[in-house]
Amino acid sequence: MGLRSKIALSAVLLALSAPFVAEAQVNGPIPNAQLTGSWKNAAGNCMSATFKGTEAAKTVRGEEAITATVVDKGMTINGIVILRGAREGQMVNAMNDTAIFLVDILPNKKLSLIPIGAQVLSWPDQTLEPCQ
Repeated sequence: MGLRSKIALSAVLLALSAPFVAEAQVNGPIPNAQLTGSWKNAAGNCMSATFKGTEAAKTVRGEEAITATVVDKGMTINGIVILRGAREGQMVNAMNDTAIFLVDILPNKKLSLIPIGAQVLSWPDQTLEPCQ
């Protein structure tokens, strides 16, 4: 591939990725209020909410976070969700700092939980609805 082709391809790729970079910069850190409350899966009820976010916390690295609990498959997972920084959106174990879930905020205050930690790898991805 010639030099001109490489430069043109690089320019096209850069132009395509620019909107995504701009969106990430605009969104910024996750506000604590967006994860405070309870969420349930579509078939569940709010009495046994799947995800609960409660109070402000700090990770062992000093990152801003919120304490959270995920209950599913007869198992309760406690951790903290990182609100600001390179690991933003990860739910980690508060003691040993290992990743458990990726938490993504969706439109209409819904949450997506993606299991990434060893103890929950067999769990499916979940989209949760807010409890009213």
